[in-house]
Amino acid sequence: MNKIPWPVEQLLPHSRSMVLLDEAIDAGEDWAMAGVRIAEDCLFYDPQARGVPAWVGIEYMAQTVALFSGVHAQMAGQAVKLGLLLGTRRYEAFCDSFSLGSYLTVRVSREWDDGQMAVFDCTVSRERELASARINVYLPDNLAALLAGAAP
Repeated sequence: MNKIPWPVEQLLPHSRSMVLLDEAIDAGEDWAMAGVRIAEDCLFYDPQARGVPAWVGIEYMAQTVALFSGVHAQMAGQAVKLGLLLGTRRYEAFCDSFSLGSYLTVRVSREWDDGQMAVFDCTVSRERELASARINVYLPDNLAALLAGAAP
């Protein structure tokens, strides 16, 4: 697997207004890359900082994990499913905000996976690493039942 033939909106189970990624760049068996352009029309754009706060990087990472899952679902002929971000370890931002006009590359790499829970190492970069984290995610078989309290 390499160049991603599907648009981001087809790979993420989010409403369009909540899709923060601009481009599905590439993916492999255990990794995916996405692109984000920082512009004044970005959902979390802060005009005083002239950029997007660096804490939004965790959502860029989570959406790139969802993109990874969506690519694999599409390749298998399955529906794209909604997953849950359980938490993060060591989110580190090496800047206060992602600057207006920047094009960011978000890379996620699957480190562990039991079929429902997984751990990904993630980075956001532009010429250099701007943020990093290890995130834990959960992809339940039946999210509706889980949310209704019916699943274990």
